[in-house]
Amino acid sequence: MVAVGARGCRDHRGDGVLRRAGLGPLRHRPRNLRGPRLPCVRRLADRQGGRGQHPFGVRHFTHGGGYQGVSGVFAGSVYTVLAFAGFEAAAPLAEETRDPRRTMHRAVLGAALGIGLFYVVTTYAMTVYFGPDRFATFGASGEASWEGVARASFGLFWVLVFLAVVNSTIANANACATVSTRTAFALARIHVLPRLFATLHPKHRSPVAGIAVQSVVAVGAVLGLGLGYDPVTAFLLLATVIVTVVIGVYIVVNLACAGYFLRRRRELLKPVRQLLLPLLGIAAFVPALLTAAGLPVFDFVTELTAPVSYAGPIVGVWMAAGVVVLLVLMRRHPGRIAETARVHLDDPSPTGLSQNGAARP
Repeated sequence: MVAVGARGCRDHRGDGVLRRAGLGPLRHRPRNLRGPRLPCVRRLADRQGGRGQHPFGVRHFTHGGGYQGVSGVFAGSVYTVLAFAGFEAAAPLAEETRDPRRTMHRAVLGAALGIGLFYVVTTYAMTVYFGPDRFATFGASGEASWEGVARASFGLFWVLVFLAVVNSTIANANACATVSTRTAFALARIHVLPRLFATLHPKHRSPVAGIAVQSVVAVGAVLGLGLGYDPVTAFLLLATVIVTVVIGVYIVVNLACAGYFLRRRRELLKPVRQLLLPLLGIAAFVPALLTAAGLPVFDFVTELTAPVSYAGPIVGVWMAAGVVVLLVLMRRHPGRIAETARVHLDDPSPTGLSQNGAARP
């Protein structure tokens, strides 16, 4: 995808996709720029009369003429959260990893930095290539899209972009399956969830029951919503549900971090790291949460239309069910709630066999 944007700096043929999209060519595009890509981008920006010099300036992007400045950033934050979420998905694999305290730290941090850099580079390249003032027409399909630009710039080799999307989809599905089944296993072994989810394969030591349940639920949700509505509507509904839940989790984790060091480990408290940064994270996520749920608390939040608007009630019912389970456990089995503090500790099995989801060496 980076190459698609870079191609716009070195080949005038990229103007064809803009013409076919009804957007017109970039004026005074250099026909065959050579040398490093970043100077190329800078020269292209200069030739565009300054339009490409600040492609991330929020003044370029509006939604219905009303989303400008900071409000536009928050309005678009829902989609960035959806794209960025998942960098922490490596954490549930800690028990299946050698030297997890070192490996998981690198995996989570590396994923966050790696995907962040990838998004910055690809978005910058495409924004400069396409033109910031025209980017509002850039979509997910058609000529004014990644696929359209790839087809116009590379011909048959546009399939490389398609394969990148397929690879991303498979990786996304794999990560979702891993996180859900390993988390369910960890909670089942302390009896917070039914013991069924703690069932392991006798040879591979993988949580087979959780994988089976997760597969049925995922396939049922995707096919049911896709056939009941259409694929795009199904995606929007599921994405809104996911973003609402994920942002809520991020906010709770930030609160938990500050609360833990204030209540339990005050001697280790670092105000900037354990108080200021979590509070800034919460402040950034609250508008995104309200936007994802379609709650018009701010002027840039637009009420969602059906069926995407069903995401709010769905998440509300799910959260309410979780609260009910929590209250029942606190009343009948308080020890199980206390055990959640130890759910991911390195606790060796008394039998000598791995009791987590790890593959047997």
